[in-house]
Amino acid sequence: MLEVAEDKVIFSRETWEELKSDDYFRELIDVIEDRETLLKAKKETEFFVDLDEYHKNRMNTENI
Repeated sequence: MLEVAEDKVIFSRETWEELKSDDYFRELIDVIEDRETLLKAKKETEFFVDLDEYHKNRMNTENI
């Protein structure tokens, strides 16, 4: 089962498990899970540092 809506894509748990067990797709599934974890953490925290912005500020501070 695959459902494509305007704001999300839904597929069955069976498809999810099949893709997760396949070496070819496992990394993609892991990236999707990690992304969702990151988005949740961003929503739940009061302060989040953007790595690129931090690096830019650090380089300016160090005069590099």
